[in-house]
Amino acid sequence: MKIGIIVEGLGEFDSLPEVYAKLCLRPGDQLLAPAHARLHPKSAPDQIAKSALRPVVILKKRGAEMVLLLIDREDRPDCAPEFAQAIETAFVAMGEQVHVVVKNRKFENWLIADPKALASHKKRFKPTEAFRKHVRPNKADNVADAPALLNQICVKGKGFYHKTQDPPQILAKKGSSGSCVGTLSPWGSAPGPGV
Repeated sequence: MKIGIIVEGLGEFDSLPEVYAKLCLRPGDQLLAPAHARLHPKSAPDQIAKSALRPVVILKKRGAEMVLLLIDREDRPDCAPEFAQAIETAFVAMGEQVHVVVKNRKFENWLIADPKALASHKKRFKPTEAFRKHVRPNKADNVADAPALLNQICVKGKGFYHKTQDPPQILAKKGSSGSCVGTLSPWGSAPGPGV
């Protein structure tokens, strides 16, 4: 099955090749080059679906048999499954079937969940014990401002966290043991442990 993935953030878009390399796919599944949708995750679900419609059409022209939209929940009050269902319903109203995967908070919450991957970039990041206590065990999704936390562990003199340059480098080390960091199936399963 050819699977097309749409993301709303440039950091996610630039990082997907690293994520693709670490996903366990079923035999015969193929991930197409990702598409970027210019949308704001805080918009209403119907507006999100409208903003992502063009990338859906593009991916289907490339042969996608299934399309996934990956979107941040940010600080929305609705829970991730309700938010995903509302967006999927908006797509159905437009005649499209799109599976929606909602990342709790932001993409950066996923990045901070792996202090070892960050620590492997010694010239860029220096995770402290206080940082580790913020994110472990299983606390990364509860960090309200993950980019600010990343800024706190940037090596002095090396600037601030960069949304498009840093994620691919971090993800190159995330789950670098060679094992899969997540699975993807056509029935909407999302990344697995550590993803």
